[in-house]
Amino acid sequence: MIMRLILAAALFLVGCSHKTYESARHENYDFAKLKTVAVIHPDIDDAATRNAQKLFDKAFAQTLEQKGYSVVGDRSKADFLLTYHLGVTDTRHLSNDYRVIGIAPTYFSPHYGHYGYHYMVAPSTQSTTAREGKIIVEAIDPKADNLVFWNAKMTDRLKAFKSPEERAAFIKKVAQKVLSTFPDRK
Repeated sequence: MIMRLILAAALFLVGCSHKTYESARHENYDFAKLKTVAVIHPDIDDAATRNAQKLFDKAFAQTLEQKGYSVVGDRSKADFLLTYHLGVTDTRHLSNDYRVIGIAPTYFSPHYGHYGYHYMVAPSTQSTTAREGKIIVEAIDPKADNLVFWNAKMTDRLKAFKSPEERAAFIKKVAQKVLSTFPDRK
């Protein structure tokens, strides 16, 4: 019975996702006045980051167009700016559980009479290191003293991609998830 309980707890912990998502918006901001957007990001002197930024620019633009906004290239012609920041960190995750370490003979057991065997378990701590990606997205009103009226952030474990197409599809899903709480244009 105890082994079943331990196994169920271990499966629950393994099944938990490491993805986090948070979103917030300015409660008095009038989203109805927004029509055009410019997607911007900080300039980073790293080829891998620049490539990721190109994919995110495209994914954010497509998602915002699906929501009814017009994407413009000139910041001065945009009603609002959508900016984002990318980051990668190595994180360490610890998990505690019990492991079966062997079978031991017993000389008295209520189940087997005066002899038998039982499982020996011991506490075990597992340590894993994973690369996590974090994205922070902000919607800024440049006409209202650069007011940040909406933001979202998402963290998830990074994985290796088999092809550039798979990576682009993943980035598109991330962009859609991050902008999921951003209001559609009516």
